[in-house]
Amino acid sequence: MSRDLDASVVILSYDRVHLLERTLTACLADRTADDLAWEIIVVDNHPDKLADRLTARLAQIAPAPITYLSDARRNVSIVRNLGIAKARGRYVAFIDDDEAPDAGWLKDLVATLDRTGADAAFGPKHPEFEGGAAPTWDREGWRYTLDMQMKQDEQIHLFGRLRKKGKGLGSGNAAFRVATCFDTPEPFSVAFGDGNGEDTHLLFRLALAGKRFVWAPDAKVREFIELDRAKPSYMITRMKRGSQHYAASRIATSDHKRYMQTRVTLLGLAQIAVHAGLYVVSAEWLRPGRFDHRIGMAKGLGKLTWRAPIGFIDEKAA
Repeated sequence: MSRDLDASVVILSYDRVHLLERTLTACLADRTADDLAWEIIVVDNHPDKLADRLTARLAQIAPAPITYLSDARRNVSIVRNLGIAKARGRYVAFIDDDEAPDAGWLKDLVATLDRTGADAAFGPKHPEFEGGAAPTWDREGWRYTLDMQMKQDEQIHLFGRLRKKGKGLGSGNAAFRVATCFDTPEPFSVAFGDGNGEDTHLLFRLALAGKRFVWAPDAKVREFIELDRAKPSYMITRMKRGSQHYAASRIATSDHKRYMQTRVTLLGLAQIAVHAGLYVVSAEWLRPGRFDHRIGMAKGLGKLTWRAPIGFIDEKAA
């Protein structure tokens, strides 16, 4: 594929077409992207092709070309790889269909990669709640915020500071250099694509191969949090799944799998033990606005159950 564009924005869609319009509209309204040669690729993963009409309508008035693709197989890696294969940009930027970028988002990511020569750049994700405010159990919206609080172009060390306080990066709000990150037929492993763990696996693989990641603090997106996702039960499930993805990916990419499996198991046991004790001592069950230790135990449990099928979180159909 000829790389005659600066960037390709790849957006995956399943059943959130009502939010996808918000994402596309914000991307197309960003006039700072006029300085770039770029495109949008929408990859629809729903068997009914829910995003087809929307993308066709917006393509008629869009300042950048929009390509619509579809694949009904329920696997995130398959549709990510499909978007990458079609992309004509030197960089591929991913944004989720529940996110809307701030002005300058794409230009900032491209400029960061051009300036640093890094292999991937990542930006902050801040929540925008459907109810108008963060839930009472997380009044600052911290559990829904990803912001490393790092300087422009600062290098991100995947196995150190990155996971501080349980924060981990993914492919949402990230741009990758195609030549160095997507130089294999299957950049995202299909084996890890059945439950949104494909990006964790990719990042571990790239980091172990010596690829360089940097922070782009001005490339911000706003993630729309629907009411069901603002419930603590959703966050507990999400943290457990994220921990399962972490453990499975860490083991799969390690050259010393038995050692890594033992290490992950011990870490999971320690998390459960510590948080179970604090859950009792703090009487968290009597404090309706506190879920810290239940979330901590869920993360520990995730590390112990990494072999179990993970799948997708059941959510309200749109």
